[in-house]
Amino acid sequence: RKNLPINFSSNKSTVKPSILLGSDQLWTLLRQNEPHLQLPSGLHLLPTRLGYLITGQVNKSPHIETQEDEIDKWDGYWTLEGQVNTVSLPDESLDDNDWEKYWKLQSAGTEEFSTSEREEKIRTDQQVWEAFNRTIEKRSDGYYVRLPWKEVNASLPDNRAIAQSRLSSVWNSLQKDEDLLEKYNEVFADQLRQHILEEVPDDSLSQVSRVHYIPHQAVLTPHKTTTKLRVVYDASAHYKGCPSLNDVLHRGPVILPQLFGVLLRFRIGKIAITSDVEKAFLQVRLHENDRDYTRCLWLRNHKLPPTADNIKVLRFTRVTFGLNTSPFLLAGTIHFHLDQYKEDPQLVSEIKENLYVDNLILTVDTPEESLYVYSKTKQVFNDLKMNLREFASNSADLLIKISDKDATKEALPKVLGVSWNLSSDCFQLSCTPKVYSTITKRTVASTLASIYDPMGWLLPLLHRAKIFLQSLWKEGFDWDTPLPQVHKESWMRIYSEMEGFVKDLPRCLCTKHTECVLVTFADASVEAIAT
Repeated sequence: RKNLPINFSSNKSTVKPSILLGSDQLWTLLRQNEPHLQLPSGLHLLPTRLGYLITGQVNKSPHIETQEDEIDKWDGYWTLEGQVNTVSLPDESLDDNDWEKYWKLQSAGTEEFSTSEREEKIRTDQQVWEAFNRTIEKRSDGYYVRLPWKEVNASLPDNRAIAQSRLSSVWNSLQKDEDLLEKYNEVFADQLRQHILEEVPDDSLSQVSRVHYIPHQAVLTPHKTTTKLRVVYDASAHYKGCPSLNDVLHRGPVILPQLFGVLLRFRIGKIAITSDVEKAFLQVRLHENDRDYTRCLWLRNHKLPPTADNIKVLRFTRVTFGLNTSPFLLAGTIHFHLDQYKEDPQLVSEIKENLYVDNLILTVDTPEESLYVYSKTKQVFNDLKMNLREFASNSADLLIKISDKDATKEALPKVLGVSWNLSSDCFQLSCTPKVYSTITKRTVASTLASIYDPMGWLLPLLHRAKIFLQSLWKEGFDWDTPLPQVHKESWMRIYSEMEGFVKDLPRCLCTKHTECVLVTFADASVEAIAT
């Protein structure tokens, strides 16, 4: 009745498998464009490249058989005692070409599943990048980009209720601190003045399709000199069983240099120059057709609670950081602009190699070169309608010529998280691990994870701590059981060695024109390998 081909040889009581396929391969075998079938026995048949795969559990209740169901007696022949399904393969004498034909998909519509996951990601990223280059627009006020949708008409709920609930929670929390509430409101007021946000027109408020609201919350960063209070948007919020905005957008390809490489190149050149792009993500304009997907809610009078008549509906005109695709859209816009810039290909290449998100890290050998790089990078990013600021350098001559509004106010700025002393031109390595009152395997692991060491300079200091954590695994301690006294004492001795460690490391290794040879030494012990 179902017109299904039956493999009679699979009815053998014992079968020697030709190959075992892991569950991670299941989705590469399924025919996604064909429906699965449920049989009266309770079993399900999944269409695959190898035929039908039997899965599920046989009904325990008796099935009342009809004449129509007679053919479904084959279910009994397909039921195996274990949970392993078998597929009989052709004669092993087939040559490579025959095997290739055998494994090829029969349907061109499912050809994409013959590639590996990595190849599929490369293909998707390439399509996203090509679509980005087709749709980006340069206008007089900057670049406009489209959101990279996974589907043209994505099924996306509006999330208004979630956004309104979050707004109430945020207001209830902030209204306890009048100063914080004022600063939070000023963020919205400032972004409206700069046209980063715009109020949704009254005639669009009733729009129900192609609309999405993003909830937001306050994040305090008191240690920062620039932005101490941030409004953070949550584009991953969603109703149960429904997608979020981030779920229906492509992340896009990663257009970032290796962090290790950027920091390594930072050590080559007598003069180093660092800067960052002011509010980088908000400098990329969002195309008008996508703006209603980035609506948010705020208050007409921030001193009053969020009642219906006190809520105003806003939407972004720029790319906001809460989107998973924002890093791609920012990097893609900058790279697209740099590709059009033909005046100084060497500088363009160095910017591409040493721009990490919104941090630009360059080096030169002479004061003249440093002044050129400062003025030229300012010009390149001004053409992008982006402002480079927070300039720092170990060159006193250059610092004098950098305008006050462009210069950093920090004596010990951080370069991708690593402290840099401008006057001594040294990295200031430090170790300030987290402190926990209870010592468990979890807190030991968390302490190690809290130490930022992108270049591995602190590894000799951390060696004993890592070996100690390894010993806790070997001895079978669970995550949250307090360690015995003898282990606590051992850990505290190790911790005291790490805590408060400070050491200067010279930044400059050589000039940019020095011919260098990198020699690597390696040695191993029972516990570790050193290079």
